[in-house]
Amino acid sequence: MSVQSTGMAKLQKTAHRLVGGRAYYVSNFVAWGLFGLLQYELPGPRGLPVAMGAIAWCGTGLLGTHLLAWYADRRNWKTISQLVIPFAVGTLVLSAAMNADRAAVGILWFHEPFRSTHGWWVPAHYVQGVLVVSVWCAVVLTANEVNHRRSAETEALRLALIAQTSQFRALRSQLNPHFLFNCLNSLRELIDEDRDRAKQVIDQLSALLRYTLRADRVETVSLKEELEAVEDYLTLEKVRFEERLRTRFDIDPQSLEARLPPMLLQTLAENGVKHGIARLPAGGELAVVTQALEGKLHIEVTNTGKLSDATEGSPAVGLDNARERLRLMYGDSASLTLAAAGDSKVRADVVIPLHSNGLPS
Repeated sequence: MSVQSTGMAKLQKTAHRLVGGRAYYVSNFVAWGLFGLLQYELPGPRGLPVAMGAIAWCGTGLLGTHLLAWYADRRNWKTISQLVIPFAVGTLVLSAAMNADRAAVGILWFHEPFRSTHGWWVPAHYVQGVLVVSVWCAVVLTANEVNHRRSAETEALRLALIAQTSQFRALRSQLNPHFLFNCLNSLRELIDEDRDRAKQVIDQLSALLRYTLRADRVETVSLKEELEAVEDYLTLEKVRFEERLRTRFDIDPQSLEARLPPMLLQTLAENGVKHGIARLPAGGELAVVTQALEGKLHIEVTNTGKLSDATEGSPAVGLDNARERLRLMYGDSASLTLAAAGDSKVRADVVIPLHSNGLPS
């Protein structure tokens, strides 16, 4: 992954955090500090007790709101529906704590006696605390929602760009002159030898190109649709490689309706053929195994070859691009790894959550 992608990943990781960044700390300190100044009383008999009470009140508010935001981050609460109830409860509890600290300063530190006026000060200060903390919560919720929407829009735009780039690369690889030359050359021979098979090859080539053109207009496709495109691609390549290309499919029926980014499996199959089987005089086998297990779709594409050959020039066939698309669509819930499977095989493993069908909400 490039330095730009790594930086983007770090930015997205903290995009929905309530706590973090210089702006959060500076604004929090300034807001509570200014409110404390508003409660400053001119020098007089009760000037110092009032000032110290205001410091205790604002200090407790500053610490309490910070802990409330930190706890929300730890619980991974991001949306307003998740935050509004904890913030409402936190506001009531924090206001009581703020006023308890303010009263403790006057009673324990300055030994102020209880007066009749304290009877209405207590609810008045409590309401004041509720209003102040409520304003803080409203500001934080608004800022979080704005950041959430902005991040979602950025992710959507970036995903669209990545998807378009990926589809362009896939389309270019399918329409390159070498691929078309081989197909047309094989067709020319088949027309004289086996016209029925020649018609079948034309149908499969048309279906593959139609699928490739359609893929840039959707975010996800079913595994069943993707497998049909992969089978068409491998059938066309078999015309060229004949007995050198052997295929095996072990598909879990429960995984057929799972959703995945278009051209993802086709990219892995193409990588296995180009960088594995095509380089071996005796050819080899390409196997596709899928399984729906514990809420996730597991895809395993294994081909005969060496890992060093499979990773050489991989950006040209979209492996890095495929990883980026999976990360943007599913975050850390999806993965794509490439590893050696013994001395003469390479295995690509893909894991995608079954419950996600595209961009996170």
